[in-house]
Amino acid sequence: MKARIGFVGLGLMGNGMARNIAQKGFPLTIYNRTHAKAVSLAAEVGCEIGESPRAVTEVSDIIITMVSDVADVDEVYFGPNGIVDALFAGRIAVDMGTVGAVCARRVGAAVEAKGAAFVDAPVSGGSWGAANGTLSIMAGGTEAAFATVVPVFEAMGSKIVHCGPIGSGQSTKMVNQVVGALNLESAAEGILLALRCGLDVAKTLDAVGGGAAASWAWTNLAPRMAAEDFAPGFKIAHQIKDLRLALQAAAEVGVTLPGTQLVLTHLESVQAMLPDGGERGTQTVIRALQPPE
Repeated sequence: MKARIGFVGLGLMGNGMARNIAQKGFPLTIYNRTHAKAVSLAAEVGCEIGESPRAVTEVSDIIITMVSDVADVDEVYFGPNGIVDALFAGRIAVDMGTVGAVCARRVGAAVEAKGAAFVDAPVSGGSWGAANGTLSIMAGGTEAAFATVVPVFEAMGSKIVHCGPIGSGQSTKMVNQVVGALNLESAAEGILLALRCGLDVAKTLDAVGGGAAASWAWTNLAPRMAAEDFAPGFKIAHQIKDLRLALQAAAEVGVTLPGTQLVLTHLESVQAMLPDGGERGTQTVIRALQPPE
């Protein structure tokens, strides 16, 4: 019998992740602060709707949260009708947002104090990966807890790595965000140069994508930059939050990340430049290199 899954948070990422869990045959109960999103997904995949994070926890063996920031994690775990109060031995709580190792360890300690297990498992791959079930999942927690949730992770991701104890998933995600941000910046600078030089964009994408400069950002985001397609696969506001967390983590261990700081500055300038800047996709960073005249 498959484990009963609870899923809290049906945003740009969570909606596709929860859909894939349901489509793999797991009994699923969902909750979202904006109730209409839960109603829509339930009608599509036939899952149940819980009235609160606690209500979802009470009927689930594994409870997954996918919310935006530390304050949101605190609300769903510790707020009124939150997750922690409904936990007991045998249950596993999994947070899959990007909130940093400090938050993961704090929530993990509270979960374990209830006799339950906790796994921090942030993801990479954007809304496309969430929709297609091809996310990269970086998990922190005990070997036993990780082994139990792997079948659920397999419904959502194609690369699943146990990175170490609680907090290790978040720390690994910080590395991912640093590398991804610098690839994003390089793709923006490269495609801008190609456009200004009057190159054939398709040929340039093909030539560069076949060599040492190839990256996920070049393949997936550079074409969108060239086409001025700024719809979000991953929002600027969320990337700004992630890079601030990465810089905080770096400061804690005495590491300086000047390239990451530059990308953060560019993303913040785009967010301030455009009325809906924070809601646009991260590929909109190219606008920081070519501001409106």
